[in-house]
Amino acid sequence: MLRPRLKGKVLFVFSDPGGAKPCLSLIAEDGISDVLVISDRSYSFYGDFGVPVSFPDATPLDIINDFKPEVIFTGTSYTSDLELCFISLAKQLGIPCISFVDHWTSIAKRFLMKDGEFCFPDFIWVIDQRAKEIAIKDGIDSSLVIISGNPYHQWLSKWLPKVEKNQYLEKISSDIEFKKIVVFAPDPLSNINGKSTYGFDELTATSKFMELLEQRKEEIEDWAILIKMHPNQQIEGLKKITENYSFVFLVESTIDVNETIFFADIVVGFFSSFLIEAQIMGKPVVRFIGPDTITDPFEELNVGIKAGGDTLITEILKYV
Repeated sequence: MLRPRLKGKVLFVFSDPGGAKPCLSLIAEDGISDVLVISDRSYSFYGDFGVPVSFPDATPLDIINDFKPEVIFTGTSYTSDLELCFISLAKQLGIPCISFVDHWTSIAKRFLMKDGEFCFPDFIWVIDQRAKEIAIKDGIDSSLVIISGNPYHQWLSKWLPKVEKNQYLEKISSDIEFKKIVVFAPDPLSNINGKSTYGFDELTATSKFMELLEQRKEEIEDWAILIKMHPNQQIEGLKKITENYSFVFLVESTIDVNETIFFADIVVGFFSSFLIEAQIMGKPVVRFIGPDTITDPFEELNVGIKAGGDTLITEILKYV
């Protein structure tokens, strides 16, 4: 099913990157000129799209009353209630509202208000048929769910960096003297009780990864492990685990995500959209799946090579 094109005065609202990038891509793809873009977070990639993003002090109601949008389009962050505030107001004020879900997990929960009630927009755009089926299984009425694809992926397939590799690496550390770049992008699974849901989280998996690297250090002498932290990541936990490894560098959230993927020789992770984006950009992907993994949200998707703990380094070595 083809998504309808957005037109008229559109108010875009997002917090997490998974909502920000598709929203900004839509503005360019649909040629929308009369827009207001609102967020409560700043990211380095905003400049790539050439679309101003505002961080107003005004209340959501004042923003709506001032701009008078014909449509409100939101992301669906689980760490912020910004989008839910605007969805709720759109329903109260009778303004058409659309929300985009960039993943296959916790679709209905993204619309759960603090009072325990669900607040669904008029339409929910999802990335594929599988996501639609999951949304319906979650209890969302099928009439609300539209398969839109991910507008950001088309934009990303044509993306090129504005800096050279050495300039990118210099932004991370002047000590990177390695030839091969392995990017590790651990999802912040501990934020959603990952051990119970998946059998591991980013902290236990990173510890295992470091242990495996140490065991085979003679084979990885020319590697640099760049850990691309998610904006919602528990940074201190990762720092503690990796601080004694000279070949590991933490990539701050201010560093451009697309540059990190582009200059990688391989990308390693779990279930993040980051892995899908890496694949779109032509990078080999290996997914950490431990022996005690309970569920795999990417099970039915053709994303990367799955590797258990003991085979992880072996699989990476095939590509670097």
